[in-house]
Amino acid sequence: MTAPTYLELKKELITALDIHIDLLKDTSLIAPEHLDGIMFMMRSFGFMLDRAPKVLLDEDSEEMNFLMFQYYSLLSELKYNLRLNYPHAKLQSRPLTDIVQSFPTTYENDMKIWWEGLTGLHVDDSKQTIEINDLND
Repeated sequence: MTAPTYLELKKELITALDIHIDLLKDTSLIAPEHLDGIMFMMRSFGFMLDRAPKVLLDEDSEEMNFLMFQYYSLLSELKYNLRLNYPHAKLQSRPLTDIVQSFPTTYENDMKIWWEGLTGLHVDDSKQTIEINDLND
């Protein structure tokens, strides 16, 4: 298996940023009972995508790999947290759990393999203390 190229990862990151920008434009009406979940999701995306502009500008393959590994890991954690803590939260009538499914994960396994090769650490597919198989869809 060959690792994804910088260009492939760049396209994936740009897709994630584009989805996030569309999501920000779609927040005209937020029901108060869903605000906590939406704020949690938005803060999570902020942490996930914070370094994206600099990495795109610098065109550094190693930094892109690290950013995308972090993005995929944090996206996975966000999915778990939304399902566990905010399963009924919605934005514009769409469940937050459905919204996060639209974010790309094309090279997630490749980035886990890259990280394991770089650090020698095994990346488990489960949350740190629990594994819920039906959340892995």
